[in-house]
Amino acid sequence: MNLAIFQLSSLPLKEEKLSTYAKTIKKGSIVVLGEYVLNFFFHDFKNSPKELLNKIAQSKLTQLSKLAKKYHLTIVAPIVCGDEKKIYKKIAIIDGDKTDFYMQQRLISFSHWNEEKFFANPKSKSFKLPYIFEKDGLKIGVLFGFELHFDEIWIKLKQAGVDVVILCTASTFDSNERWRDLCKARAFINSCIVVRVNRIGECIQEGLKWKFYGDSFIALPNGKIEDNLGEKEEILCLNIQREQIDEFVKEWNFR
Repeated sequence: MNLAIFQLSSLPLKEEKLSTYAKTIKKGSIVVLGEYVLNFFFHDFKNSPKELLNKIAQSKLTQLSKLAKKYHLTIVAPIVCGDEKKIYKKIAIIDGDKTDFYMQQRLISFSHWNEEKFFANPKSKSFKLPYIFEKDGLKIGVLFGFELHFDEIWIKLKQAGVDVVILCTASTFDSNERWRDLCKARAFINSCIVVRVNRIGECIQEGLKWKFYGDSFIALPNGKIEDNLGEKEEILCLNIQREQIDEFVKEWNFR
């Protein structure tokens, strides 16, 4: 299975960058974007009309669907969408023929970063199995970055026999070492590959600069980082083999 990480900042509405990069990767690849790439960071649009936000989202989904069909790609991209009354935070999984969605099950609710207050994602006491799809004999799950922290979700992924977990993030505040440690631990104890895709760029909040630092990477089931990107706009392409994961599963017998 071929996978490509597109480490980008927020993209304008009619951005040709995705099309340019899509031409350079292998057909049939899975392309993954970080959080708040198709949209600006939610602080920057929280006063915008919800109907306008959804109109922009639908336009971008149409663009991505055409791109996926043209280059035979599966695109995994977080997006903010909804209707004139409510806005939701989801991940779109687009393969050219159809578009499926995974809705984030737990939202950040900190005073300085309160997605739970802004988005209308339903709250539940228990977690559901995240969205899973198959590609070249591999089971692939998708998650938002904040959901990395909840054991209940990972138990469900492990029970479902997921081989690769795509983790879309918008991490800042120099938290890269903590994220590396967490992702390596999840990959190891669940005998899976964790693909962490973080955005880059900056935004200003209450006079302070927030820097999204990139550092997208691949964490292997042996608890090590296989490859990673820096803090600039970059692409990382890799090939994941079924046999590679099976060796780790057999060696450690964690699942």
